[in-house]
Amino acid sequence: MLGLKVARLWLLVAALCTTSIRAENPFLHSGGTFDPFLLALQPAVQMSALPPWVSAAPKVDPATATVTVTIHPDWVSSGVEMLVATVVFTDNGDGGPALEWESDDAKVSTISYGLGEIGKAVGLNSRTVLLPQTLTREGGKLLLSYFGKFDSLLSLAIRPAREDTLAVLSERQSPVLIDGNLQVFEDGEVNGTRPIPLAGDIRNGSVIEAELSARVEELEEPLEFIIPIQGKPEAGMLRLESLGLDPEAKIEVSVNGHDLGTVNFPSFQLDDPSLVTDWNGNLILAGWRKGSLFIAARHLIEGENSIALTLKRSSAETGREVFLRNSGIHLRFGTPAWPQESASQPMETKIDGLMTEPDFSIGEPALPDFPATEPVTP
Repeated sequence: MLGLKVARLWLLVAALCTTSIRAENPFLHSGGTFDPFLLALQPAVQMSALPPWVSAAPKVDPATATVTVTIHPDWVSSGVEMLVATVVFTDNGDGGPALEWESDDAKVSTISYGLGEIGKAVGLNSRTVLLPQTLTREGGKLLLSYFGKFDSLLSLAIRPAREDTLAVLSERQSPVLIDGNLQVFEDGEVNGTRPIPLAGDIRNGSVIEAELSARVEELEEPLEFIIPIQGKPEAGMLRLESLGLDPEAKIEVSVNGHDLGTVNFPSFQLDDPSLVTDWNGNLILAGWRKGSLFIAARHLIEGENSIALTLKRSSAETGREVFLRNSGIHLRFGTPAWPQESASQPMETKIDGLMTEPDFSIGEPALPDFPATEPVTP
């Protein structure tokens, strides 16, 4: 992973092989109000121009694997209302780097105890955190640390954001951040805590959201799930998250032996701070990405269904590991013609450990059982 560098053509080279970056250039404070601050740490320390809300050049201490960025006390008055930090790092499965905030009175508050995975070394990872206004309002210092593993810290980006009104149609989601590509992030994704695995099955109206496998799994050989379904669904939607997938690579999907195409992932901006390059100039997008694929009703049957995932690498890849998590399927069922009062009855199931009562009861009748399954690796 030492061959990674931040994909920025305009970063300024700064103080190589030193423990801090010196702001001796009088033109260093040349960034615009809404320009991001970008700091590359590997393979050499580089940074962008300082925006007005950054008080001084950051301090980088390899001995303690700590990076300190000082935010101006009056940064809110510049029109910037919130700050967002993105950290790219090599995830060793030990919890990852921590984020803290030090106020002007030297009080230190923890924003994230660890941005990475626990127990599973997934390699190149990235996390974006919306910094709490309660901490940043008066200015202070953002502290990034990964004690003993400075070489695993690849880059830090701090981006300004403004607040806006947002109407949300669902009571289940809590969106708090929208990026320049209009990708929406929920609170649990950007508050610094470790995401909760999407385990178990729930019913939401006429849709059953069923777990295939919530845990982190490597996708090297084809991965197959056997799905027992009661009743005939009107449609399905495969959903999953992937890490390590080359932008040119793809995940092919077959259902009951029929090839349905590839998992669709949202586009990304070419100035995304999670975008890095290797020494061969190949782009890599760090971190977890959400993908989905529509499954028409004709491909689903009552009884056991097979869903197989196959990784197709690009010709330029170097063989990085690809991981999946929160794999699941959403199934839409029609509304049977029976009395409305049955809608309040719990879902019956004979499978131990499954939910027997839906999370939501909004007037729809009960739906067929959907047992959770374990993946089958051929």
